[in-house]
Amino acid sequence: MKPKLFIAVGIAAAVVIVSSTYIPAVRGQQSTTGTAPITTNWVGYLVVGQNDTTDAIAIGGPHPTVTRQVQIGLRSDGVLLWRQASSSK
Repeated sequence: MKPKLFIAVGIAAAVVIVSSTYIPAVRGQQSTTGTAPITTNWVGYLVVGQNDTTDAIAIGGPHPTVTRQVQIGLRSDGVLLWRQASSSK
């Protein structure tokens, strides 16, 4: 009799666990109706580390250098983007 009881309790516990994680996940999804369109704010340029070859006294290691060929942007949904910078700027 005990193995049948353990099986029934195990199945009931599994159903409770699965349903308790499924229901909040369904309710937590964002609605796609009536939301604002996704926009991108292009905030700056890519910064990379390059060795300083002009200053012999400089501390060793890479120094921050702006790469103006690549723009960095932040989309309104929080995604980080990059693109090739236009040559008109």
